[in-house]
Amino acid sequence: MAAAFETLPRRIFLDSCTAQTLRDYGSYIYEAEPIEASDRIHRVSDGFANLEALRDIFAVGERAMFEWIVSRGSMEEAHAKRDPDHMQWLWDIADHSEVCLTADGPTAESEALGARLDEPKFVYLSKADRRLLQEAIVLRCEAFLTVERRLPRNAVPIERELGIRILTPITHWDMRRPWGALWR
Repeated sequence: MAAAFETLPRRIFLDSCTAQTLRDYGSYIYEAEPIEASDRIHRVSDGFANLEALRDIFAVGERAMFEWIVSRGSMEEAHAKRDPDHMQWLWDIADHSEVCLTADGPTAESEALGARLDEPKFVYLSKADRRLLQEAIVLRCEAFLTVERRLPRNAVPIERELGIRILTPITHWDMRRPWGALWR
């Protein structure tokens, strides 16, 4: 059991869509405010289940030693939305990321591992996914958290080749659930 606890990811990269979800549904995730039955999240496969998992993750995340990371690519994607409120939200997360990375940032090894995403064997990933994954690896993240459905289908080969876990909020919470009471 202790070995499983030690393998929990501590530094987690927030995919752009996950950061957007945190902003859009923050009142539910952080304050447990209700979501209207007509909200589009109820029509998205695993949409509401991912929100519930995010709520649980962040309930324990306030006390646990998790590092939430966004990157330059995350900031550029947010800037392209031309939504100043979303951009400010991401800047707040980036400030936290910077503090985490100050003492424990990129290394020559993480740069070399991230560069592997330029190999032809990863052409099946979108250019945007490759870029964010590369930044997550260079920043020494242990997991990449996404609410999208396509990237998690490639989780096994990505983890085998690059050592980073691709997690949805649901799978991430399933890993943390046994120890959730430690941080509540």
